[in-house]
Order: sequence, then structure tokens, then C-alpha cells
Amino acid sequence: MQDQLAAVAQAEQQGKNEENRQRDALQAKRDQEAQQERQRQANAAAVAKQRAKAAEAERKARQAKLAAEAAQDKARDQSYEDELRRLEIQKQKLALAREEARVKRENEFIDQELKSKAAQTDVIQSHADANRNLSEGGRDLLQSEGKAREEKASGWFN
Repeated sequence: MQDQLAAVAQAEQQGKNEENRQRDALQAKRDQEAQQERQRQANAAAVAKQRAKAAEAERKARQAKLAAEAAQDKARDQSYEDELRRLEIQKQKLALAREEARVKRENEFIDQELKSKAAQTDVIQSHADANRNLSEGGRDLLQSEGKAREEKASGWFN
């Protein structure tokens, strides 16, 4: 009986050992699957992180491109505004030069008019002098004639 009990105990022990081995194998398989799942999740997380990093880099590149285009647009606008200001200043300078030329021409016209008036005054003065000279000449002639007649009348052979 001892042998039978020992055989039963041994069979039980073998059954327990087999059960432990199967349980250990199942646990090892579960651990391996869990490890594989963790590895798969880690790989998926790494891929997702890499994709997010690439998307962020692409977003930053797009943003930098937009900023560069905006800076170029701003520079172009500023250049255009500078050109407009330069043209406006040039237009104002031309208007000022035109006004100065007109004023200078007006001064020349005024000078010319003054010279013309002075010439007219000289002509009037010349006519007045000529009339006075004629009047004085006529008076002198009449006086001379009068004296000559007086002398003739006061003479002996009248």
C-alpha cells in the first residue's frame, strides 16, 4: 500500500508539477504577450510621437514661410509707400519751382511795366519840354519882334 500511496502521491505530485508547468507556461505566454503588447504600444507611441514631431515641424515650416511672405509683402508695401512719398515730395518741389518761376516772371513783368511807365513819363516830359521850348521860343520871338518894332518906331525915319 505504501507503494500505492507513494505512487498516488507521486502521480499527484506529477499532476501538480504538470499543472504548475502548464500554469507557468501559460503565465510565461501571457507575460510574453503582455510584453509584446507593451512593445507594440511603445512602438505605436514612438511612431505617433514621430508623426507629431513631423507635423509640428511642417506646421512651423509653413508658419515660417507665411511669416517670410508677410515680411516680403510688408517690405514691398513700405517700398511702395516710400516711392509714393518720394514722388509726392518731387511733385511738391516741382510745384514750388513752377511758383518761383511764375513769381520771377511776374517780377520781370512788373519791372518791364515800370520801365514802360518810366519811358512814357520820359516821353510826356519830353513833350512838355518841347512845348515849353516852343512857348519860350515863340515868346522870345514876339519879344524880339516887339523890341525891333519899338526900335524901328523910335527911330528917325519912322
